[in-house]
Amino acid sequence: GPKYKFDKFDKLILKELDINARSSLSDLAKKVKLSRDAIRNRIKKMIDSKVISSFKPVLQPPALGFPIVNYVLISIYNPSIENETEFIRFLKNNKHVTYIASLIGKWDFIIDVMAENQGQFEKILKEIRQKFPNLIKDYEVSGVLQEYKYEEIGKLIYE
Repeated sequence: GPKYKFDKFDKLILKELDINARSSLSDLAKKVKLSRDAIRNRIKKMIDSKVISSFKPVLQPPALGFPIVNYVLISIYNPSIENETEFIRFLKNNKHVTYIASLIGKWDFIIDVMAENQGQFEKILKEIRQKFPNLIKDYEVSGVLQEYKYEEIGKLIYE
């Protein structure tokens, strides 16, 4: 769709929601210096324009019992549309695969796999590889030791 046109108030609202998406309309109104109705209308407009798709908690995998977080880069053979669609569907339906993106370059996909332990991760990866032996050409695993920054996309607009 068309690029959303942000004004200074939209940017302030995004900044405050980025800090705490659970802020009340009253709190936002005080900080942004607009009425609650104006705040509500602006948030609705950003939702309707797909600037904001949802309000979600930021979860910490280790605290949830998933201390193993690995990015897996995958290269595939030249697939048919049906094979690639089946591959993506399979990954989307695996609750341990929390991120999937197609790439340009040496690797065709990157997935994020979260597991309770290394054995569970190996089982998940083996299941993916065994399900698509004629599709997966190569893969590389990179384990996450520490996350230092997580989805601060809003700063692209309000800073």
